[in-house]
Amino acid sequence: MKTFRPGLRTEILLSLTLLLIAAMALTSFVVLRITERDLFRYKTADGMAVARKIQSVVEDSGRQAGLPSLERLKERLDDGISWVAHSGLYDDIFVVGRDGSVWVGGKHPDESNEVDESQISSVLTTGRTSTNINRERTLLTVIAPIFADGECIAAVVVPVRIDEVSQGLRRSQLLVWFYIGLNVLVLVVFGNFLLSRIVIRPIKRLVKMADHFEETDILSMMAKSDRNEIAHLTMALNRMLKRLADNKERMEAHIRSLEVANVELKQAREEVLRSEKLSSLGRVAAGVAHEVGNPMGAILGYTNLLMDSLADNTEAMDYLNRIEKEVTRTDTIVRELLDFSRPSPSEPAPLDVNALITESTSFLSGQRMMESIKVETKLEDGIGKVWADADQLKQVLINLMLNAGDAMEEGGSLTVASRQVSPVTMETDAHDHPTVHIEISVSDTGKGIAASELNKIFDPFYTTKPPGKGTGLGLAISLRIIETFNGSVNVESTEGKGSTFAIILPVSEPGHDTE
Repeated sequence: MKTFRPGLRTEILLSLTLLLIAAMALTSFVVLRITERDLFRYKTADGMAVARKIQSVVEDSGRQAGLPSLERLKERLDDGISWVAHSGLYDDIFVVGRDGSVWVGGKHPDESNEVDESQISSVLTTGRTSTNINRERTLLTVIAPIFADGECIAAVVVPVRIDEVSQGLRRSQLLVWFYIGLNVLVLVVFGNFLLSRIVIRPIKRLVKMADHFEETDILSMMAKSDRNEIAHLTMALNRMLKRLADNKERMEAHIRSLEVANVELKQAREEVLRSEKLSSLGRVAAGVAHEVGNPMGAILGYTNLLMDSLADNTEAMDYLNRIEKEVTRTDTIVRELLDFSRPSPSEPAPLDVNALITESTSFLSGQRMMESIKVETKLEDGIGKVWADADQLKQVLINLMLNAGDAMEEGGSLTVASRQVSPVTMETDAHDHPTVHIEISVSDTGKGIAASELNKIFDPFYTTKPPGKGTGLGLAISLRIIETFNGSVNVESTEGKGSTFAIILPVSEPGHDTE
């Protein structure tokens, strides 16, 4: 079940409404109470004025004829009460003597004004005025003592009508509640409008812009701001987003540098492993070549002698031919091992790459394996020369083209190209300088090499050819030769579509050090 969560506008309006109702209700309660107290005070003053009038009647009677008789006093009091009662503001004024008898007035204290005899007795005893309001809040009764010669002789009970006052107070309360409701309605309507205009809409625009924020954006209020808190919040968000964008750029740069360092570290590790492998293999190959070379020569010699003496024996000659073939293949492997472990001395010199490519392709064009293969050259003019040994570089090119021919058993296209590539920054002990390189690429449309095998093709004795077709030393020797001339070999291959081997060598500069 989804829980209802009021929005910011609803919460603010609700809070302000409750505060307004509480404040107006409290203020109205205080004002009405003060008004009620003042009105009752005025009514009490009216009742006390009646009591003073009756007291003055008693005092006048005493001054005129000394201490009057009780009957005479009652007559005078009755005349005074009758005169006051004609105003219609007072209801059934009466006077009670100290013995509890009603001197003047038509009623004894009853339930209508809720005045009992104990209150009257208290006034007669203490000589202090007392007031009382009935439950219906329609009568305010003032009980005041009457003195003669300094002695309290009676008490006058003056019921003052306050029903109109009470009704007026109730009407005022209803009017107050009406205005409270009207204020609440005004607050809700205009408060909703003002909150939407000043707070809610800017916040929604800010949220929308933050949701669709791009790294190059700057948050804007889309209108002229009054530098209020929303504007300050926008500026703070802009500063925060700018810091985040800067941090992201620095982090991305750091990640890129780490990726480059990781690739370089991986390459360096592979080169170290390859160097260690080649070094170990070279030592082993040198020992094996020396130990195997001489017995292989002796076996070939004895085989030739047997072939001369058994020329008429067809079966024996077949066996001897097979022995000679396998021994010759073994002798070839031994010589390649010797070449790999102890490369022949090179004589590097400025070398015309295009002329060497033309010579190498012409050399292979007469081979039977190249009959079904279309050989094409794409040579860029004026690319310069490289510093290398012609025979060794030619050996590398022929090896790559032979491998390409083996990969296209059913025919295909072989393309040998040369071009000058963009300068590459080379680190030297003195300073960095850009070096122009020449790229020699050998591309075929053969069966290609699996992506999982690309990192193994330069390992010694690794080959994808069937047994008897190769030893797996050709690419390892080629890479070693190219690295001798400060170059590199890159490979791109798609299984089923072909491969491209790219030899990259620095351009020979004038005054090149031959050592």
